[in-house]
Amino acid sequence: MRAIANWQKGWREDQSKRIELSEKLLESTKGLDPTFRKVPSICYRKRFLHEGELVDIILKDEKSEGVVSWTIDKEFAERFKDLQKEGAVSGAIFEHKPTDEEVVINICALWQNQEFIEAADKFKENFPEESKPLFHFKDSQGEVVLTSPLKASEIIALTGASSPFDDLCDQAGIAESQRDDLFRKLVQEGQTPGELRYTSRESAQRIIDNTVRKIYEKVQAYKANNAASENT
Repeated sequence: MRAIANWQKGWREDQSKRIELSEKLLESTKGLDPTFRKVPSICYRKRFLHEGELVDIILKDEKSEGVVSWTIDKEFAERFKDLQKEGAVSGAIFEHKPTDEEVVINICALWQNQEFIEAADKFKENFPEESKPLFHFKDSQGEVVLTSPLKASEIIALTGASSPFDDLCDQAGIAESQRDDLFRKLVQEGQTPGELRYTSRESAQRIIDNTVRKIYEKVQAYKANNAASENT
């Protein structure tokens, strides 16, 4: 109980604290009933991406981060935190079907078990302060704890804003006299130009493919330039 409560309390971006909490959670779940170490549904994770990690996530298609929280609730993943973060390239939603070996603990499943609920109530009675995170969240976040890596191939959405409205109209050859009506219609349909939003799955994967291609082209150009320099 204490390990779960402390994990849900969080670590405020202190990675050494996260590692400490994850080690205690791993230790405490070793003898857990296998029922609570399975996740039969697809899981989601919201994560901001930074330039320094794009090689692992996009080019290698695998970045291990150890023990991390995911959710079985896609809408919760989309709502989690903001759509942008200072210093981040983009926000991303990952979708993953975990193997049993990747599951540390299924917190949702615990709260469906009467024996666990009774034990949690007893823990709350004996340790009211320490139990607060446990009862604050319960299973409201659809939380499951996994060791699954991040893979660009499993990104189903990225955050981004479209180009300024007038730029888009110029590219499409739309006359200025028609732009007010067009803008109004787009807003009514919930598609405000320039507004930060999630891309579709198809758009996200297209962006990733284009990024990989551009990096490959730059690497090839760099090799060609080096070869030309050596031959002169």
